[in-house]
Amino acid sequence: MQNNVETVMSTDLSSSIKKPTSIHQKGSSFPVRRMDFDFSNINRHFLANDPACSHVWTAFQAYFPEGEQFFVDAVRDAKKYVKDEALLREISAFIGQEAMHGKEHLEANAELKRQGINVYGWDARARWARKKLNKLLPVKARLAGTTAVEHYTAVMAEHLMKSDSFHKMIVDPKIKNLIFWHAMEESEHRAVAFDTHKAVGGTYAQRAIAMTIVSIGIGPVVLAAMLSCMKQDGELLNAKSWLKFTDLYFGRKGIFRKMIPDLALFYKRDFHPMQTNMDEPMQLWKERLALA
Repeated sequence: MQNNVETVMSTDLSSSIKKPTSIHQKGSSFPVRRMDFDFSNINRHFLANDPACSHVWTAFQAYFPEGEQFFVDAVRDAKKYVKDEALLREISAFIGQEAMHGKEHLEANAELKRQGINVYGWDARARWARKKLNKLLPVKARLAGTTAVEHYTAVMAEHLMKSDSFHKMIVDPKIKNLIFWHAMEESEHRAVAFDTHKAVGGTYAQRAIAMTIVSIGIGPVVLAAMLSCMKQDGELLNAKSWLKFTDLYFGRKGIFRKMIPDLALFYKRDFHPMQTNMDEPMQLWKERLALA
């Protein structure tokens, strides 16, 4: 993984972000922050003023509220099998952070709907899938899936926070605050689902199978929602935008392409999420966002 944090922009974002309305930290290593962002009149082309480059994140965001709830369901259902008091405190904080993530992304989705980009159909599909999976799968399997997706979000958070270029392309400060607050907290709790899965007797094979399923499915699922967003925005046939998107995310220095080696670390038998030291980028973004 990247060892050095690249130089970050000097612009202080703290002037454009509300202080958390409440912070709770009951013995856990990280707090739960209630942010209450204001998403009124956000720029729906918030990344490089480009529709495709932006709507891939809109597509991710379509699934975030129900995805976060799936993670919460899994760790909450596992709590009764966990004996370690320190881990139980981490689980409680994890649940609190994920609940706040879902809340903020729902509110951002509501503003996008007001602007004509309606992702609630994808949210409903995700809700249906979550409820089905909760009924059909045992808790260890759901936790394994959670560890896999949490690894994706942790790796993405790492690359975004260490990048000198990505945050400069986000032209809307409200969305920039949302993305990097979420990224910083994903880094804070990146080991909780993994540790919980191991604590309840989850195996390497379960996690490896879950990671493979997630890796196969994540692309088509996100692309489907992205195509819907592009169509609603009247940009589906914007070839210039699609080319820019392809280069930015999958080109030689593409954001997603650069994540692949770090994603693959999950398959190492001795892997643990805390093997990557994120203290420096997390501290930088806490200061930039004026977070405790």
